[in-house]
Amino acid sequence: SSGINAEYGRQGIDQVYNKENINKTRYMQLYSCAYDYCANVSGDPNAKANDLPKPTKKPMKSGNGKQGARFIGHELYKKIKDYLEVYLQRCRAKIDEKDLQDEVLLDFYTKQWSDFRFSSKVLNGICQYLNRHWVKRKREEGNKKIYEISDLAFVQWKEHMLTPLSNQVTRAVLKLIEKERNGEVVNTGLIKTAVESFVQLGLKGNDPEARLTVYTQNFAHHFLAETTSYYTSESMIFLQQNPVPEYLKKAQKRLKDEQERCDKYLNESTRSDLEKRCLQVLVEQHLEIFYSEFQNLLDNDKNEDIGRMYELVYRLEGGLKHLKQLLEDHILRVGLKAVQSCQESKESVDPKSYVQALLDVHRKYNDLVNKSFDKNSLFVQALDKACTGFINKNCVSEAANNTGKSPELLAKYCNLLLKKSSRINPEEEELECILNDVMVIFKYITEKDVFQKFYRNLLASRLVNDTSVSTDLERSMISKLKQECGFEYTSKLQKMYTDTHTSKDLNDRFQEYCSANPANNDSLQGFSVMVLSDGSWPYSRPSSEFNIAPELRTIHDRFSTFYDKQHSGRKLSWLYSQSKGEVEWSRGKPKTSHRFHCSTFQLSILFQFNHRDSLTFGELQTNTMIEKDKLDQLVKQLVSFNVLALSKQSVNGGTKDSEMQLSDIVQLNLNYSNRKIRVNLALPLKSESKQETEQAHQSVKDDRMLVIQACIVRTMKSRKQLKHSLLLAEVMQQLQNFQPSVPAIKKCIGILIEKDYIERLDGENDTYQYRA
Repeated sequence: SSGINAEYGRQGIDQVYNKENINKTRYMQLYSCAYDYCANVSGDPNAKANDLPKPTKKPMKSGNGKQGARFIGHELYKKIKDYLEVYLQRCRAKIDEKDLQDEVLLDFYTKQWSDFRFSSKVLNGICQYLNRHWVKRKREEGNKKIYEISDLAFVQWKEHMLTPLSNQVTRAVLKLIEKERNGEVVNTGLIKTAVESFVQLGLKGNDPEARLTVYTQNFAHHFLAETTSYYTSESMIFLQQNPVPEYLKKAQKRLKDEQERCDKYLNESTRSDLEKRCLQVLVEQHLEIFYSEFQNLLDNDKNEDIGRMYELVYRLEGGLKHLKQLLEDHILRVGLKAVQSCQESKESVDPKSYVQALLDVHRKYNDLVNKSFDKNSLFVQALDKACTGFINKNCVSEAANNTGKSPELLAKYCNLLLKKSSRINPEEEELECILNDVMVIFKYITEKDVFQKFYRNLLASRLVNDTSVSTDLERSMISKLKQECGFEYTSKLQKMYTDTHTSKDLNDRFQEYCSANPANNDSLQGFSVMVLSDGSWPYSRPSSEFNIAPELRTIHDRFSTFYDKQHSGRKLSWLYSQSKGEVEWSRGKPKTSHRFHCSTFQLSILFQFNHRDSLTFGELQTNTMIEKDKLDQLVKQLVSFNVLALSKQSVNGGTKDSEMQLSDIVQLNLNYSNRKIRVNLALPLKSESKQETEQAHQSVKDDRMLVIQACIVRTMKSRKQLKHSLLLAEVMQQLQNFQPSVPAIKKCIGILIEKDYIERLDGENDTYQYRA
């Protein structure tokens, strides 16, 4: 009978929820019982499942017009619901009877939940026929209060267990979490099971947020509020009792602990909100303290603590901007101080010390940015901006009243590296690394045209005097500059280098020519010539005449004849100021032989004493045709080497400081002696060095005016018409090798208007028009 079946089914449910052992046979009996109960549509209580018709797509009608299967399904569904309600009320009664609290309550709750969840899963399988037919049809008809049996069990748990016990369970969970935060060992399994119950008690649906409503309302909100309160109190107390670096370690550990807490037993949906709350309390509320301490960390090179602060502040939106500015200002101060420490005097700065000071600062803070700030673009930008600041404008440039001082010193440092020295030169690999460091500083140079001018002058000197330490290194440096600034920047440097190789071939052909056409007194030992392309080298044609010594005239003229035959239409201009040679001295007491390395001008002066031991200053000038001021310096230089001497009968009494007169007598020092056999007399004149530097800077200024004018013409030719402000912006944007000043651009515009390249529009003084 139906009563017997109902009692049989109730006993089966008891077995399920009492966790009695149910074998496969018993499970199938309970499944058949549920099926028979649902399939009994005839109204005969004695009917059996085997006697009943199978379910069809068209449900059978009972005498009262209602579907019997639906009626029986409702009855079974209600009986299961009533059973679950009674079962859960008994569970809750046990809690009330024993007055369970905190962890004991949580232990009981989670054990009951785990058992109930498993049993409900078994019951859901037994009632699958009910779920697939009656429950499904009811939900399709729009009755959302009818659930599958597993969901029905959860709904009943929520109503009879969770709702009345929610505050107690949540409080117990939060107490365990607080104990864990305090360093106590707790049973995290209880927390995990309780949290999972909150999540699983959300009704199933397509909306993930809706499924987490129970979890959010009953636990997550309370947990986040408790977290905020806990860390607010802890952070304030800790900062009062400990230094900031220790707090950074503490905050880092706390954030890591909370992440691990999410991994262990919290729902993933809590992770984002938990991190925001922790950052707000542990970091954001103490930003001012962080900013104040950041400067101390920089001053004391506490890179690890700086890295910790960065990792914490990085997570806050906009938190890094102030740190970036603090770092930029600090690097700028350190850089300016480093430059100041290497400044020997207002007029003298050692290029090596200067560049090394710049590199030390950059290397130190580049390492800091890479490691402590994880190469963050904001801090890379801060480093670049600070380095650009102190490299281009510092006490050295201010003392010289010239913003091009840094590129000048950098070019001179390159010359020290690439020029042969009496000291032991570093290996090529080491020099290559140093040149790479030089390029680091070069990238920050704003006036790259100044560097180009000085580097070109010094490269010319190395090539002409054959003092380059390595051909490969010279090529490598030109390649680096080309990669950084383009082909046009290094085109003249490359042509200079090409000329040296062409000149070697030319000298070989000249030696063959001399061998094939021998003549008396027509050659000097070791004679060689470099033919330099006009416009590529930093040398201008000589502006004054020079009477070359007869001893040099023959070979001089013979090479000119040879070159004219080789290259018709070309004209040679001899650069005597760059020429050098050796002359043998074979007089003195005791009579010894010395070899003097001299400039061509010095040679011409010394050759005057081959036949006479003394000459007047006027005679020397007449014979050599050297300008008086320059001859004055050359003679005094030879006097300083004791090769020549000033007669005491001279008007100035033989003094070296006063300007020489035409009647002053210059004598050959017949008593000259020197322990060295080879003596270098060809040292640059101090006035020449200073003059060359000034000329180089002036040449840069003149070149800039031409470059600006060319840029304006190109721009106007392309745009035809342009507003004054837009033209200024275009020119500043296009010129990369230096930063043109607005007055300079305006001056160039005026020059071009005078030359009729551009004109102002009638009635619009701020608009220019290109004139074809």
